[in-house]
Amino acid sequence: TSHHPLFQVILGLQNAQEGSFELPGLHVEAEGVDLGVAKTDLAVNVIERYDDTGEPTGIEALAEFAEALYDRSTVEGFAMRWVRLLEQLVADPSAPIGRAELLTGPERDRILSEWNDTSAERNDGTSVEAPAETLAGLFEARARRTPEATAVLFAGTRVGYGELNARANRLAHWLIGRGVGPEVLVGVELPRSVEMVVAVLAVSKAGGAYLPLDPDLPRDRRNFMLEDAQPVLVLDPDAMAQDVSGRPETDPPRGAALHHPAYVIYTSGSTGTPKGVVVTHTGVAALARTQVRRLGVSPGSRVLQFASSSFDVAFGDLCTAFAGGAALVLPEPGQLSSEALLRLLADAEVTHVQLPVSVLRALTFDGVESALPRLETVVAGGEVCPPELAARWSAGRRVLNAYGPTEATVCVSTHTVTDGEPSSGGVVPIGRPVADTRLFVLDAGLRPVPAGVSGELYVSGPGLARGYLDRAGLTAERFVASPFEPGARMYRTGDLARWSTDGRLEFAGRADEQVKLRGFRIEPGEIESVLAGCGGVREAAVVAREDVPGDQRLVAYVVPEKSEGAAVALDPATLVARLAEGLPEYMVPSAVMVLDRLSLTPNGKLDRKALP
Repeated sequence: TSHHPLFQVILGLQNAQEGSFELPGLHVEAEGVDLGVAKTDLAVNVIERYDDTGEPTGIEALAEFAEALYDRSTVEGFAMRWVRLLEQLVADPSAPIGRAELLTGPERDRILSEWNDTSAERNDGTSVEAPAETLAGLFEARARRTPEATAVLFAGTRVGYGELNARANRLAHWLIGRGVGPEVLVGVELPRSVEMVVAVLAVSKAGGAYLPLDPDLPRDRRNFMLEDAQPVLVLDPDAMAQDVSGRPETDPPRGAALHHPAYVIYTSGSTGTPKGVVVTHTGVAALARTQVRRLGVSPGSRVLQFASSSFDVAFGDLCTAFAGGAALVLPEPGQLSSEALLRLLADAEVTHVQLPVSVLRALTFDGVESALPRLETVVAGGEVCPPELAARWSAGRRVLNAYGPTEATVCVSTHTVTDGEPSSGGVVPIGRPVADTRLFVLDAGLRPVPAGVSGELYVSGPGLARGYLDRAGLTAERFVASPFEPGARMYRTGDLARWSTDGRLEFAGRADEQVKLRGFRIEPGEIESVLAGCGGVREAAVVAREDVPGDQRLVAYVVPEKSEGAAVALDPATLVARLAEGLPEYMVPSAVMVLDRLSLTPNGKLDRKALP
């Protein structure tokens, strides 16, 4: 499944007449021999053919490909589109190549419509809460229906839907009295606990938008988020200690509509500062509806919330559990290591879990297939999933590979792994779009590219965020008008993807320098900006390295300033400590290397591939 180390594609032209010749009583001519081995990923040999008089009769192309990287239908598609391109160039030699149309009408319809058709899922008759509901309305309906059912399990404590609803209502009435309502942000700075769930529900019931502030965030990042978002108040342990016992336990009047913000999540920013993504209740309702269907969550299920509150998947786990009438299982601080997490999955009888690929890999051991008999569904995400890992976990349970950016409300596509399925290029596909969502793989001119060809992935549908908080320019840059749906928007993910010939999406990397590590989106530029602010640092670069397969890590490179002609001494440990003061743990490089200079490409850009 690996690529050729020097070059991957060869195009050869054989334009000399074939070397046939005559010997006494013998005619000799060249005969092609299939060696059964591909020398490169893809080789195309174009041969000019001649008749007996030496006049050219046309050209013939022979393609040789590595079966571990391509399937026959993909290469046949390449050939068909190449011929189509040549025909258009011959018909109008003066036409710009960029205007040539590679797709036939049926191909275009298949890519834009057929592979984006989710009507079967939308009309499957599944009984899920009414789609036009905020998180508060969805939870209240479930609490009225099954008040005694378990809603949250944490540290040996069980809280039912009815009790949780009453506690959230008391806090919601208190929040309303302090001016919380639609378009108002409320920070929640609480460790993982029942109180944290109460706070999130209360903010939604009051009509406000939830701003997660992980207590483990570095102070500098926390302060930036507070200054940037300007929440009307922060629910921290002191605020939660307020006596709200006299407040009503009844559901407050509905405060927020579907178009109002549900939460704001901050993600890494390429300019050196994080940006807040404003997600509406429309996206939350669509997410809950989809996840319950695709994951098979129902009353009696137990959904683990592994991700920290600063990650949108944590909110997705909460919505999925409550939409399906399941119990949300919260791990204690010491239960996130591999061994402790396995014990929690077994002891709490967790049925559904969503984990980064790196965590799944760390949990894998001989016998994991039978060690967790209650575990029904495993969702892998955040990183490229290798087929062997998915196959290991899929024995006796469902494994889904999920994909989705924060700007499109957690999840836009999934692929259910089946035993013995073929993989293209050694990765598990990210599948097909979820209900009411459309996915487009486009070129730089916003035109769809053929199956098997990489392009930038765009998303449209109800899950699209409103945009970036107080960043109108960036919102306009990333959320663009759709040329395929009048009045609709698309989100530019910055991810590269390609359609397989059977209509499954495959992740193909990033179109920019952004990386994903343990499920977190990271802009190296943000880390570089903090490094550049450290005393004595003149230049900085950060890359994600994978020297050992499956072990991806961040490495920083710095060039010291000079004082009186000599380089300033830089201590890597001191720089790491400084980064830890201003960045979340997952953004702190595991190593810092001091260099005399950073290598540049011929056009003056940083040559990241030349870094040691």
